[in-house]
Amino acid sequence: MSKLTKWDIQKILQQWLKEEQVAQIAQEFQVTRQRVYQLITLFKEKEECPKLKPPGRRPQPIDPKTEGIILESYHTNMLGPIHLEKKIEEIYRIHIPHNWIYQVLLFHGLVDINIKKRKQRKWVRYEQDHSMSMWQGDWKEFDMDESKKWVIAFIDDSSRLITCYGVFESPTTENTIAVLTQEFHEYGNPPARS
Repeated sequence: MSKLTKWDIQKILQQWLKEEQVAQIAQEFQVTRQRVYQLITLFKEKEECPKLKPPGRRPQPIDPKTEGIILESYHTNMLGPIHLEKKIEEIYRIHIPHNWIYQVLLFHGLVDINIKKRKQRKWVRYEQDHSMSMWQGDWKEFDMDESKKWVIAFIDDSSRLITCYGVFESPTTENTIAVLTQEFHEYGNPPARS
């Protein structure tokens, strides 16, 4: 399925006005026939080319009560948005997202704009070209059977296959080696890297 631009919509309608088949138009622009019919219906109703809606959700206005709680909590605790989010949950028993908190503090000049966060991050791929050329592993604590347990899992970086895992009382080196030994037994040793 392809995402249409305003130029695509104009071309679709031009082709329809030239009496091209809807199925052919849909195939050319990689959209469903229903989408083409939807554009045609909107065009007939408004007698103009349909406009695309802006992407994403509309921002919700922050009500004065929420803004007051944020400002009062900030002046009392002098914390940043993330820590203030937790403090507000602890004291007021309500959840206010940290991005709302940041917006309010920024509006009142209580925080600075972080230029590093505003830069778009480049997409980073960690996947290797070949399966079993690199594994990644990590520990995570979970509540299981009314007690704390530690889970370790290893994943193949190329295929994303979970090659092995283990559940333990604590995250120790011995437990990591035990799980890796199981993985080596089943899949062999990874190739040596230079």
